[in-house]
Amino acid sequence: MRLRADGFFGQLGVLVERLRESRGRTLPTLRQLVGLSVAVGLVVGCARGEHVKGAWVQDLTFKGNKVFSDRTLRGKLATERTGWWPLAARRWHDPAALDMDLQRIPAFYADQGYFDARVTDHDIIERAGGSVDIVITIKEGEPTKIEKVNFVGSANPAQVKRIQSLAESWDVSPGKLARYEDYSTFKRKAQDRLRADGYAYGTLDSNLAVDRDRHAATVNLKARPGPLVHMGQTSIEGNGGIPAWKLLRRVTWKPGDLYDPRDLAATQGRLYYLGVFSSVRIELPPEPIEIADVRIRVTPGQLHELKLGGGLGVERQREEVRLRASWTFSDFLGGLRKLRLRAKPAYVVIPSVTNPQRTGPAAELDAQLTQPDIFGTNASLRGMAGYDLLITEGYQAHGPRGQVGFDRPFFRDRVQAGVDWNLQYLDFFNINRDVFDAQKTSLGFGFKDPYRLAYLEEFAQLDLRDSVIDPRYGCFLALRFEQGSPLVGGDFRYIKVTPELRGYVPLARRVVIAARGLVGWLNPLVGGTGTDSPVTRRYQAGGPSSHRGFGFGRLSPQLADQKNRLIPVGGDGELLFSLDLRIDLLQLADNWLGIVPFVDAGDVTARFDQLSLRRLHYATGLSLEYTTPIGIIRGGAGVRLNRLSGAAMPGMSPENPDPGQRFAFHITIGEAF
Repeated sequence: MRLRADGFFGQLGVLVERLRESRGRTLPTLRQLVGLSVAVGLVVGCARGEHVKGAWVQDLTFKGNKVFSDRTLRGKLATERTGWWPLAARRWHDPAALDMDLQRIPAFYADQGYFDARVTDHDIIERAGGSVDIVITIKEGEPTKIEKVNFVGSANPAQVKRIQSLAESWDVSPGKLARYEDYSTFKRKAQDRLRADGYAYGTLDSNLAVDRDRHAATVNLKARPGPLVHMGQTSIEGNGGIPAWKLLRRVTWKPGDLYDPRDLAATQGRLYYLGVFSSVRIELPPEPIEIADVRIRVTPGQLHELKLGGGLGVERQREEVRLRASWTFSDFLGGLRKLRLRAKPAYVVIPSVTNPQRTGPAAELDAQLTQPDIFGTNASLRGMAGYDLLITEGYQAHGPRGQVGFDRPFFRDRVQAGVDWNLQYLDFFNINRDVFDAQKTSLGFGFKDPYRLAYLEEFAQLDLRDSVIDPRYGCFLALRFEQGSPLVGGDFRYIKVTPELRGYVPLARRVVIAARGLVGWLNPLVGGTGTDSPVTRRYQAGGPSSHRGFGFGRLSPQLADQKNRLIPVGGDGELLFSLDLRIDLLQLADNWLGIVPFVDAGDVTARFDQLSLRRLHYATGLSLEYTTPIGIIRGGAGVRLNRLSGAAMPGMSPENPDPGQRFAFHITIGEAF
């Protein structure tokens, strides 16, 4: 006998209701509990039996759909078709799930502005082998468009104008489709805009009135800004043994300041960065008030954090397997100090496992101690000691390094500035003497063995992007100065300046244009012609976050050894320009899949005065991007468009780097810039 699943659920509901009625009077009897368990078991067993013995879905198609493709509609349903590839897991036909899907389709169309759409028919066609084809017939109807947008409320004229402009940017304007997604997003952003103007309790009431007969919609908006709010006194709760005054130093507002949600976000980020709290909540009084006292509730978290990871890097001239481990101690010995121990071992093959010309281990080992709140400010003092094992095409090296640094944020962390002192000592081995001669080199690259490098580095950056990970609008400006001198402990005298500018402009909801420009100038103070610039500080471009027409570090002056292998040696000048068109195509598993057509132009030369805008290396290409919880996974290819000619003779430099190599491939995590 084969019982229906819905009958089981009915019986199960009766049992549950009887047990619920017995609460407060008597405990359920053993018989009742056994009966409930058996019913649950029979339900599960029956459901499984239907999956095993029922039909599986071979194909799922639609008729009458013109606005949305079969692929788009299938992505909204629980019913799935079985994959065409061998050994694909079968997708079983579930009548209950299909009934729900037939209701989901009109709901999806209504969200897109098609309120008359409906399912007119569906067929289940039996096929040989126990499979079925499902065909769903849809009548889409006419789209409903916004006829007018009514705005009322007590917002000032400037606010009204900004909200109206925001509505137009999200297609909530006359003539546009009445899409619920656009309307909902606009409503949320408009409310955020009110609060960004200082109205902490501001809300936006709205409704979408649809006239189905006329296929017209009216959007009614009413702003309730409430009082203009200024910040009062701030208190900390839940901080345990950590002094409240130390935490209050990380607050970005002062009593009397106008409310700004960016202050709250910056303060929350600063407190999270300490690594001692698992949650940080910032609360204002529940009732609207002009002077709002702020309560910050923190929850202590784990003070020790261990991270382990690994990866595989594959490029044209380098392949490696790498591991990564870090152990962070927050509030180390009190005082909110942070100690981080890090190890990044790897095994490298150059250029590839099928053609191993140089192989060996590589590693970065270091320990860094950070002390926040120096001099009673938000400034931090850092000290680091480490040890490196390097392997490149031309040499291998190992030795210690150290750093002492000081940095401070300004203006809600939008501005960052600091200074570092760096020291590195390297002992070289397995040197390619055809290119690097410890006594003399044909181009003179400050190659010394042993190698003692010390330099001061000052930096300042202005970050006006809306997001650090995936920016859609704003700009970023960074400027770095570097001075090497025996006065700070090194063997090299030089000055290095590297300014960089990035900009982001949204062209549409899912389209962003991103641009970058970078200039690098390294000036050796002895000889003045590249004879004393340290080899590890010279510019090398190329790779997934640089010029994408070249492999990592391959856009560089190169020398050929006796086997005609081209070895990058770096240069004193760099120019790099990049232009991306970042397009979100569709959502897969609630994450965006996008494409990025790009153009890169740049060059690295032995001397800065050899750079020329007329002789840049150009490349174009395409990347695929997928947003995941760990970041944006990006892969693609770049195609060089010019400067491919030239051949290298032993001991000589080719006319162009990597002549004849037109393509470069990349796979990485994160945007190019």
